[in-house]
Amino acid sequence: MKIPRTGRIGRFAKIIEKEVDQEALQRIMQDSDIYESFKPDKKAAWWKSAVERLEKEVGERESIKIMQACGRKCCSEGHRKIAKRLMSESNSIQEFLEKVNKYRVKEGEIDYKLKDEKTIIGHFYRCFCGQVKQAKTPFQNRIYCHCSAEFHKQFFEAALGKKVKVEILQTIIIGAKSCEFIIHINN
Repeated sequence: MKIPRTGRIGRFAKIIEKEVDQEALQRIMQDSDIYESFKPDKKAAWWKSAVERLEKEVGERESIKIMQACGRKCCSEGHRKIAKRLMSESNSIQEFLEKVNKYRVKEGEIDYKLKDEKTIIGHFYRCFCGQVKQAKTPFQNRIYCHCSAEFHKQFFEAALGKKVKVEILQTIIIGAKSCEFIIHINN
């Protein structure tokens, strides 16, 4: 099987390749050579199975680290520049969040609120990951969602110039009605 080297699936493979031997990589990336021929729901099912295979091979903790590495790549330099620009055009974190809520998304599908000076609550009313948003059956755990959590970490750290910690409360792909993240801002 020829493992993809481009796109998100290729990036996923390259990250995994640094952590496992070739046999384990082949098992995890099973059917990835025909991935591009899949319809969106089948692609989501592939990711669900791949993350289950990943966890079986390396365990939960290492699987989370791999998905976090994916999230760091997913939040590209372009995303970070947008975050910095929106923050520089804002007079407060609240104003920044209002801009992010409206930036390139339909009204009401994304909702960041400032709970207090050190806490942002993010609600998403649809899954924004193009790889899995068409999933027909729930994922068995939140491992995949650590990609999104890390994306948020990178995005908010770029905007705020401070370290943040992102906590996953619930996600659509594991069966919730919405995704909910808490972004804790460090001093």
